[in-house]
Amino acid sequence: MTPAVTVSLGTATMARQLFEPIYRLYYETFSKPPYQWPEGEEEQYRRRFERLVADPTFGIAVAQCGDELVGFAYGYTLRPDTKWWEGFVTPVPPEVTTEWEGRTFALIDFAVDESVRGKGVGRRLHDTLLGSRHEERATLAVEPQAHEARGIYEHWGWQVVGRLRGPATDFAPEFDIMVLPLSSKA
Repeated sequence: MTPAVTVSLGTATMARQLFEPIYRLYYETFSKPPYQWPEGEEEQYRRRFERLVADPTFGIAVAQCGDELVGFAYGYTLRPDTKWWEGFVTPVPPEVTTEWEGRTFALIDFAVDESVRGKGVGRRLHDTLLGSRHEERATLAVEPQAHEARGIYEHWGWQVVGRLRGPATDFAPEFDIMVLPLSSKA
């Protein structure tokens, strides 16, 4: 009998301890089409991950099947001086892009192992992490060609607010930026 998948909130310390399985699942998810794996991404990911877990607003939810990590979702709270909203292809209204302390949680990375996809694990990760947050809304960036991921987010209530040009060092030249009100907070 296969053990049940458990979903729980974690801490920055736990995220550091789980770095290797998190990275392995990240690689398995984002190194295949429709995504492109840029040269040097492993080292970039390690640096980015360490910066994120050092942020006091960092939050993570993990899914485990027995001792095996089968999913994760993590992010942090945007600061008022964030660059997150810079570079839109078409201007986006200031009521969307203006930040203040505690307004927006950015869902940075989210992955579910292929073996448990389609079984509600992603939704449980999503709801566990976002349900723990105190921000008014959440945001994420999805590559335009990631139709399946975008469709799931839209099904969960996320809305595209615009397309943003990513930095040249990023996965994709453009990202669709999505926003979700965190209903109990807004």
